[in-house]
Amino acid sequence: MYLIIVLCGCLAILTILSFVSKHIALLRSSVLAYGKLDYTADQPLTAMARWIKNITVPKTWFCHFYAVGLMAAIECIIEITLALQWKVFGPVLTVLRLWDTPQGSRHLGLGECLVGLGLMTIHLARRLYESMMIERPSANARMHFSHYLAGMGFYGAMVIGAWLEGAANFGIWQPIKVVEPFTLPWTTIPSIGLFIYASYHQHTCHKILASLRTPKTRNAYVIPRGDWFENLVVPHYFADILVYVSLWILYQGRNWTLTFGLVWTIVNLGVTAGETDQWYRKTFGKRYNDAFPRSRSLLLPHIY
Repeated sequence: MYLIIVLCGCLAILTILSFVSKHIALLRSSVLAYGKLDYTADQPLTAMARWIKNITVPKTWFCHFYAVGLMAAIECIIEITLALQWKVFGPVLTVLRLWDTPQGSRHLGLGECLVGLGLMTIHLARRLYESMMIERPSANARMHFSHYLAGMGFYGAMVIGAWLEGAANFGIWQPIKVVEPFTLPWTTIPSIGLFIYASYHQHTCHKILASLRTPKTRNAYVIPRGDWFENLVVPHYFADILVYVSLWILYQGRNWTLTFGLVWTIVNLGVTAGETDQWYRKTFGKRYNDAFPRSRSLLLPHIY
């Protein structure tokens, strides 16, 4: 399928850009930092860097990622249901039917595609709820417009990628006389278990971060403590990675779009984790260094 190649190619480019942005002065000073990290990030030294740095949107627009992704997931669920039950194709499946080919879209079974899409929908719904009802970003916090575009594209790609490589089994290109039995791989239970475990801890970490911003401290920053914060600098990022690892397990590593998405997530959050640790050390100094054991990791326990 052409769309699989396009999605994987775009995710590969984002992965490379996330890595090189930390090592190119122009990008490091203009694009890399956002939110609170902007206060201690390298400052742009050229007119071009300053112009690029000013192309920002409010950080509160993070919720748009999950809103758009959730709407896309619901649309996909409706269209797949119509296709399987009544052979009716909505706009997304119609575009695939007319402009793409079934090659490369048969190796994932119907059951794992539907479970994967369901888990992705739950993840997006939870994150939308948290971003709107729990998280309390500073009203003045900004993020670069490139982050905004990348986030919108990423969640759209993950929704489509949850089922795209099994799309031929929906009868899009040629009618299927008998719908294949709804069977699930043996990885379903461990995948769902890890998904619930990671989702719970990510929710807990977001509640801890939100609790630090009270009416008295809304313009100040506090060192987060509790749960996974005792062992990781950015545990909510680690939980996010585990969510995608759970999906990777579900597909037994055979979903190329999800695999490329997982790699981008690790690299992108890894870069941000390093910047966050530097910000904590610059902001809190010795108090931060004394608060945690030296064995504390940035993002991946005992690895990084």
